[in-house]
Amino acid sequence: MPRDASPGELLFYLIIRKCNAEGVTLFDFGIGDQAYKRSWCTVETIQRDIVLPLTLRGRLAASAHRAAVRLKASIKKNKKAYAFLQQLRQRRQTSAVAAVPETDGD
Repeated sequence: MPRDASPGELLFYLIIRKCNAEGVTLFDFGIGDQAYKRSWCTVETIQRDIVLPLTLRGRLAASAHRAAVRLKASIKKNKKAYAFLQQLRQRRQTSAVAAVPETDGD
């Protein structure tokens, strides 16, 4: 394991090591393209969304869904935009944790 590995990579390493010791031969990293996934695996499985609207309301929902998927994909392909949104997300999570009142355990 490289010394500069992220906490997520270390966690994957420990999980995969444990699974391997238990005889597991296949590990699924789940949906999404991340650099740490590419550093572990050379096989990529293409995922497809299938939306079959049956009504006018369904067609409107399908159009909104397709637009959202295209927007997400374009953001993830733009490293600067993706990094910016990840920073916003991290700040929001940090402020949400800070806003939770502490209890004294009673």
